[in-house]
Amino acid sequence: MSKSYLMFGAAAVAITAYSSPAFAQEDGDAEARLNTITITARKQEESLQDTPIAITALGAEQISDAGLDNIIDVAKAAPGLFIESYNDRNARVATSPRFRGIVVDNDNPLLRTAAVFMDGVYVVGGIQSLNLQDVERVEIIKGPQSALFGRNTFAGAINYISKAPTDEWQLDVSALAAERSEYAVGASLSGPIAGDKLGGRLSVAYDEKEGHYDNVANPGQTLGDESNFTISGGLEFRPNDRLTFKYNAGYYRSEDGIAAVSRVGGFTEHNFGGFTLPDGSTTETAFQGTIRTPDASEIGASTSDEQYQRTLDAAFGDPRGFTFLGLDFNDLPDNGGLVQEGTRLSADLSYEFSNDITLDLLAGFNENEYLFYADFDSTPGFGFNTTGAEKLEDYSLEARLSGSALDDRLDWSFGANLVDIERITTGGFYDGVLNFWFAGAFGPPTVTGAETVGVFGTLDYQINDQWSVRFEGRYQEDEIADDSVNAGLPADISPATFDKFLPRVVVDYKPNENTLLYANYSVGNLPGGFNPEVAELDSTQLAELALDNPGVGTTFDEEQLENYEIGWKQSLLDNSLAFNLAGFYMKRSDQIFSGFGFIAETDPNAPNPVRTVAFTGNGATTDIFGIELDGTWVPTDELTLTGSLSWIDASIQSFPEGAGAGDFSDVFGPDADFVGQQAERFPEWAGSFSAQYENDLPEGMFGTNDASWYVRSDVFYTGEIFDSNTNLAVLPDATDVNLRAGIRKDTARIELFVTNLFDEDTPRSANNIADTSLDVRFGSGLFDFSRESIHVGLRDKRQVGIRIEKSF
Repeated sequence: MSKSYLMFGAAAVAITAYSSPAFAQEDGDAEARLNTITITARKQEESLQDTPIAITALGAEQISDAGLDNIIDVAKAAPGLFIESYNDRNARVATSPRFRGIVVDNDNPLLRTAAVFMDGVYVVGGIQSLNLQDVERVEIIKGPQSALFGRNTFAGAINYISKAPTDEWQLDVSALAAERSEYAVGASLSGPIAGDKLGGRLSVAYDEKEGHYDNVANPGQTLGDESNFTISGGLEFRPNDRLTFKYNAGYYRSEDGIAAVSRVGGFTEHNFGGFTLPDGSTTETAFQGTIRTPDASEIGASTSDEQYQRTLDAAFGDPRGFTFLGLDFNDLPDNGGLVQEGTRLSADLSYEFSNDITLDLLAGFNENEYLFYADFDSTPGFGFNTTGAEKLEDYSLEARLSGSALDDRLDWSFGANLVDIERITTGGFYDGVLNFWFAGAFGPPTVTGAETVGVFGTLDYQINDQWSVRFEGRYQEDEIADDSVNAGLPADISPATFDKFLPRVVVDYKPNENTLLYANYSVGNLPGGFNPEVAELDSTQLAELALDNPGVGTTFDEEQLENYEIGWKQSLLDNSLAFNLAGFYMKRSDQIFSGFGFIAETDPNAPNPVRTVAFTGNGATTDIFGIELDGTWVPTDELTLTGSLSWIDASIQSFPEGAGAGDFSDVFGPDADFVGQQAERFPEWAGSFSAQYENDLPEGMFGTNDASWYVRSDVFYTGEIFDSNTNLAVLPDATDVNLRAGIRKDTARIELFVTNLFDEDTPRSANNIADTSLDVRFGSGLFDFSRESIHVGLRDKRQVGIRIEKSF
């Protein structure tokens, strides 16, 4: 490590040594930096410190100062939220937020345990492409939010709030350049179009980076290339004091190369499993121990010109699969990767009647589609590749009437909403040795969807100056549909309807203007769905599947989450220190899990004698305990210290007798005791700490005395993570340290930065998956799916860069 890096590191440690667990910062002097963020997490405007729920809010300046680029970066600063950058597909395809140890190992967006909203509008796909440059703030709301937000807010919600048009015309431009050919440019224009009646804004941004890892299987290609283009804008119309109309629109397109993913813990490293069961069969084998960082010689993908063309030729032997897309393989970067694009539209009308009753109408439409090609086994050998495509469309409507009564001691709100989602998918797996497609060979695409209708209401009663109580409730009905599951069945199983009443009760006590204590109880639900591959089986095959996977059928049921939470929000030291502390217990029941079953193939023309059946089932009950802390301290006008910390313990407490338990049952056997297993792919401990020092430059240095210099350090810690519910393999903890230093003058900034200062190389994610590499080939040339491996998403290396911003 060079001397300069050591000096940077010493400065970072010296600064962060003084930080305390805290969060939230705004412009101005020490007192003005606290308690100033206004949020709408409960569909009403209120101060962050006066809101009696667990929420982290990041303002536009905080996002910019910390250099947060996307939703994964935002999650690093929010206790209780964790987002993997990669799971089982190419990088940015299946990003799924996770709250408080709640994980569903499934890339189906209908089964997400947390939802993302843009200005209150539900957003299903493309969440990594949301442009933070155009965001006023991000609200991360923890715990079940089903009572107010509805679908897929089982464990939490993230709400992006767009910037409003400025009162005067303003042009903001920014540029970034960093090592490894990373560049970003952006521009935003905002101002009054027709006085104070109509305002508008328009933003454009483009960024690209070269991957940080060389592909040993295809010299000259890097793994992890990414590029993203976004354009967004909005209009705000205020013809009078009572009516406000907002319209937002956006378009984005992402083009990525093959993801920076590698395989470890494969067949040659197996040291656990292979137990003999009473029926004479054996369990899967797996790796037990600490997941290692792969060597450079192991990092590669079989994406040469020849291999890529062979895959495409085989795919287009049956061209029916991709006709629903506006994309084709010519849009992909060289030798595969990902192309994704989408559109977002929303409209918001608010009208205040003369009696202080307000009507809010909200409508939204989102479309996202992608096409990808990837090396599924994530090894240099050409064995098992995959390609697939998806198109998501969703629209939503909401109407809400709100007002007050009893001399403003009672605030009330009632409304209804509709969310309609359609998902079209196709794809398959290609055996590059035997030259055939299997496990979903291309044919007519699968069409699934959900229509969710809800009616909801709130009553917020101020008992006295110190006590208040709030009741929230939603009755929700989900109709789930899958066009593929009914074919050949004696009776239709699709669509299916799930209904639920979802309450939340909040009691808060405010003994003084600086202290808020609260308790709440809330319920969330995750609707069930279908198992189309199970529905294809005949009675004999179903009986064989049930031997190792009892209880799995053509449908699976919904699961429920009960949340008990207490919290303390405090400001002190003359309002220079504020913190938010939440403790919670959650009970998760009828837990949804994904698995694979293996039965004899009855089709005499099939190349593989074993048929793989993917399914989703219900099983465990999990107890989850946790503590979340965040806040900020401004000891002087020059120094701001922020941080967050979370501890979350999620362990299985019970499991239905005879039910399968996914990876655990595959390795330990169907009769093994599952109680006590920890939640996979979520850290028990996580935290962030930062410190920023800013002071004036000597008077007259730049012609005026309003220039300042600053230095900032950010530390993001992620604790150990199990790769699966077997709890056999653990990903080590990791610490990212970023350092920034710059000069501001009026509306300009120039900054030098270093990310991943100490070159942390622990993988960012780990996913247990069957080892489909050439290492497990046998004389028949077939894969052996009873052997596990671990796919790891590689962390970006240390990077030095420069950032420039200017407003006109």
